[in-house]
Amino acid sequence: MEKSIERLNKVADVDLVTLKNSLVKDQRVADLNIIVKDKVASLPQGVSYKNNNELILYVCKLVENVICKKDNINKKDLVINILRPLLGLNDAEAKLTGEIIEFLHSNEMIQKIKQVKKIKSSIVSWFKKKVC
Repeated sequence: MEKSIERLNKVADVDLVTLKNSLVKDQRVADLNIIVKDKVASLPQGVSYKNNNELILYVCKLVENVICKKDNINKKDLVINILRPLLGLNDAEAKLTGEIIEFLHSNEMIQKIKQVKKIKSSIVSWFKKKVC
C-alpha cells in the first residue's frame, strides 16, 4: 500500500483529489463510527451502557454537528445504527434507544455547537501551538 502511494505521489499530488457526494457522506459516517467506538472502548468495563442517556446524547451531538441537512441522512437511524453493533442492541433495545433520542430532541438537548465556540476553540488551539 505504501509503495503504491509513493508511486502515485511521484506522478501527481494525491491529496489534491478529494472525495465528493456520497463518498463524503460515507467517510463522515465511518469517521463517526470510529470516534464512538474509541469513546466506548475508553469507558470503564463491566458497566452496561445500553440505553445510557448520556452516551446516546453524546452520539446525537456528534451526529448533529457532523452530518449536514443536505446529506439527506436520517440522524436518528444513524445514531441507532452506530450504537447497535457497539452495544449489542436487540430490536427492543434499539426501539427504546429511538424513544430516548426523540425525548432528547423534543427537550432540545441535542444542539449544534455554536459558531462562536468553534472560533474561540480554534483561536485558543492556534495560540497554544504558537506559544508552546
